[in-house]
Amino acid sequence: MIDTHFQTMLARWLGDGLTGAALVDRRGQLVAIAGSIDPAEATPLAALVMHRLKADDLAERLFAGEMLTLTLERNVAVGVAKRQLFVVAILASLAPAALELAARLRDNVATMLADATDYAPQLWRASGGGGSGSGPADLPLVELGITVPRAKA
Repeated sequence: MIDTHFQTMLARWLGDGLTGAALVDRRGQLVAIAGSIDPAEATPLAALVMHRLKADDLAERLFAGEMLTLTLERNVAVGVAKRQLFVVAILASLAPAALELAARLRDNVATMLADATDYAPQLWRASGGGGSGSGPADLPLVELGITVPRAKA
């Protein structure tokens, strides 16, 4: 379900180093998308970044406001807004200005979530304010298609 308020907001943030953005909920459902990111790749990109940068303190770092960055075919930054939505940003470069823009986008999404009681989808309100949810570790992963030979006994 695409949220038109978030969709409009994301479209306004494009430019100045941000070429695409998407919001994905903790169940892996696309909430909003804009720019050079395909709807089918938003969730897999977030999952891949978190899989490659997995650490014991990943959830803590994301909830504290860290933006994870990884260069795949494009520069991708992933953050969490108010423990509710993954913010996936496609950046023109990993320059400090572009990273700051991605962090400001995440903060703007968090502000909108705090003010969204009038129009936020019911699933966000029913899930509570975070902390008790599954968090980033449960975002669906994408199969990479890597074959590893098995040693014979």
